[in-house]
Amino acid sequence: MTQLKFMFSIMNKRFLLYIFLFTVSIARAQVNDAGLWASVSLEKKINKQFDVGLSQEIRLIENYGEVGSAFTELTLNYKIKVLKGLSFSPTYRFLQRRNQDNEYSFRHRLSFDLSYRYKLNKIIFSLRERFQSQVRDVMNGEDGFAPVHYLRSKLSIKYDLNKKINPWISTELFYQVNNGEGNEFDNVRYSAGIDYDFNKHHSISLFYLINKELNVNNQETDYITGISYKYSF
Repeated sequence: MTQLKFMFSIMNKRFLLYIFLFTVSIARAQVNDAGLWASVSLEKKINKQFDVGLSQEIRLIENYGEVGSAFTELTLNYKIKVLKGLSFSPTYRFLQRRNQDNEYSFRHRLSFDLSYRYKLNKIIFSLRERFQSQVRDVMNGEDGFAPVHYLRSKLSIKYDLNKKINPWISTELFYQVNNGEGNEFDNVRYSAGIDYDFNKHHSISLFYLINKELNVNNQETDYITGISYKYSF
């Protein structure tokens, strides 16, 4: 229980930081781009505690003109009995991403999520803490064995409008923990969307996302339109 209290103390501090970033505008030079994220996923419920998911996603950049990245992702979700609404999710992602020289590199990403979900009447609050480690071009180049580690914190608020429609908003912070020049927040995402359940098997999500770099000169800001389809069984 002491560890749980410590974890929620950290979550509360990050929650205050989210509110602060929502209210502060960043006035620096920006490079803007528009993109599209589209994904298809399968979700299999194993029992009351476990479910597994497989997804495929493609992301367009340069004003929808080029493929920026594509990846396949496998996730296992475990609902922790000790506290209702608490879950743990390890995820593996294999992706190809476009570099500045227009070549594509292979990357492997492993992440671990600890999430807490709380429902108050029709409003659902979700807080997710993620540790992420990624390597690129393994055994090919100087960076092949140099993993990049991030802590990613995401706060989401969803409104349970009815059994089919659920609008939501979220914000996410990226904190690099092994930066040789000093650890810092280097990215933030603001999102808003709507989930629609056709039935218990088929659902779709439409969203709009603003991805903004932090603590760099000539900040890049991406404006993303997204669509995702999920089949659950």
